[in-house]
Amino acid sequence: MTEYSFTPLNEEAGEIRLLELLPGPFNAPICITLKITVLSRQKIPKFKALSYAWGNAQDRVRIHVVAGRGVQGVKSAALNITRSLAEALRHLRQKRQSMVFWIDQICVDQTNLEERGNQVLRMPDIFTLAKGVVVWLGPKSDDSEVAIEILNKIGPDVEVDWASQLINTSSTFYSRDRDLSPEQCRSITILLSRAWFDRLWVVQEICLTRQRIWIVCGFSRISFANFGNATCYLSGFESYGNDAMREDLFAKHIKLFAIKSSGVSSLDWTLSRTRHRECSDARDKVYAVLSMLPETAKAGIYPDYTISAPEVFAKIVLQQLDSQATLRMLRHASIKDSVPSWVPDWSTNPEPTPTYLSCADLNARAHANSTSQGVLTLTGVCVTVAHEVNKDLPRIVPEDRMESAKVIRYLLTSIVGKEHSGSNLSKLHSLCLTLCARMFAEKHFPPDHGLLSLKKFNDYYTCLYKWVSLESAEPPELCSSTLKVIRHINWMIKGKMLFVTADRRLGLAPEATVSGDLVCVILGCPCPLILRPSNNSSHEVVGECYIDGIMDGGALLGELPKNWMLVQKIFPELHGYYVVLFDSETQRIHLHDPRLGPLPAGWRIENHKNDYAYNWFLNDITGEATRFDPRLEPEALKARGVDLREFRLI
Repeated sequence: MTEYSFTPLNEEAGEIRLLELLPGPFNAPICITLKITVLSRQKIPKFKALSYAWGNAQDRVRIHVVAGRGVQGVKSAALNITRSLAEALRHLRQKRQSMVFWIDQICVDQTNLEERGNQVLRMPDIFTLAKGVVVWLGPKSDDSEVAIEILNKIGPDVEVDWASQLINTSSTFYSRDRDLSPEQCRSITILLSRAWFDRLWVVQEICLTRQRIWIVCGFSRISFANFGNATCYLSGFESYGNDAMREDLFAKHIKLFAIKSSGVSSLDWTLSRTRHRECSDARDKVYAVLSMLPETAKAGIYPDYTISAPEVFAKIVLQQLDSQATLRMLRHASIKDSVPSWVPDWSTNPEPTPTYLSCADLNARAHANSTSQGVLTLTGVCVTVAHEVNKDLPRIVPEDRMESAKVIRYLLTSIVGKEHSGSNLSKLHSLCLTLCARMFAEKHFPPDHGLLSLKKFNDYYTCLYKWVSLESAEPPELCSSTLKVIRHINWMIKGKMLFVTADRRLGLAPEATVSGDLVCVILGCPCPLILRPSNNSSHEVVGECYIDGIMDGGALLGELPKNWMLVQKIFPELHGYYVVLFDSETQRIHLHDPRLGPLPAGWRIENHKNDYAYNWFLNDITGEATRFDPRLEPEALKARGVDLREFRLI
């Protein structure tokens, strides 16, 4: 049989291919037709989009493309597709009626790199304008029909606020752990572990869809909404093990629903939230999420499969620098072979837990430039130097009461000391803030009750510190939040270690950090970075870090007044968090930093539609308008005595 040959698309005319799945018995050969059509807001053909896992790219099955446009002089031609997709088509095929789909593996010429790139750009239109999306999980197995039956019973009676993940339910089905048998739990666990849930591309496929989504497994199906409600509800059942086990099983599902509910606003946030997902081409770590972003966040990045993955990763750093004057991507960079250290490697999974609640640069404008030799020169301040590196911090704190107490006791003894002096109590507070990286409830406004409060952390460490002082063999009865504290510590220390700087600050840094590395705050990067001096006055990026005392802009402006702190406030209408100042004494939110003086001559704060979330600055003399505070420009900071310098990153 002749091999199918694709007719090129007219991209300028907005053409796509659609396949018609011809009717037939389950075991009959799979026959389709391919049609080229225009897709636009004005011309919307009727079709559904298929979301599925490609499966083994080497395990191929032949299907028949019946004569039509694109086949030259023959009645049918052969097209090789993955076995996984062939199974989906067999299960979805009707006996008497055709169905029209857009399926990337068939509707895009995968051998044509230019077409692949162009069609990736069409995916927002394709999934937004489709009459629905079908999610294919695979054939029936391991009692999958039982799992979907249970989820179908629970889902309709559950409501989830995906921003807070609070659940409201009137369900009388499986309302208690013991209502689910071990066999039923196992069937749901296996269903949730199917390959589709690990795919990266499914995030944008689901998030872009406006119409109803159906999840299909074998011949069983469930609506996407009911599936999400039910899985979030079941995530609290102890039948699925301890918190860590439930996190592994349910987290990726809950994240997907949360992203679809709240949307995305920045490229680096989206890449970080999706980097645990899988794709066969490392370049798609970036390209697969672009369609979800607003145009302002794409930073001029477009799919280009003619360049390598490291080139793509470098390009997004430089494009964000040029279009948005930010170096936020540097927080994900690290030393590596053959690639500049300032280029994040998004193909690796996982990375150390990011220090989310940081604004060390106070959202200052980035001042940097790059060379063709891969050198990135930027502006910042060297705050201090890594002095004592604690390699003994365990990779994980045991959840057992006695064993965890021993680990924390060791840290308290070696870092804080045994005597209850004023300086030691200050060290205790610093250790508390460092091990939670200030990821406590009050760092959000209003407080995020999904996180522990600072008081809970303090109670835990204070209780153990009394034990250290008494030198008793048996640890005290700990607070009720002990397990949550330990799990939060384990989350924050993943890939990191404690260290002490030359000026006796305590911090968390990447495991690769060594004595002599520099702690720097770079304009345009919200997190402090560990930089390693190299040859010819150059530096390499070791990674981001947490340093007590500088995460709120202390390296640039000094400490905030008492009762003031930087917090993140969510603005749902803006699809994201913004950093604002909170005065705990007055319980009020402010946009003005009390450490900053008056604006320079000619500058003023301009009113705008989102002025409740962030400031916009206007220069009446030059006409310049910007979101960057002119008081944080290099010359203004130098006038305040900040010792800014240039760093050459290689």
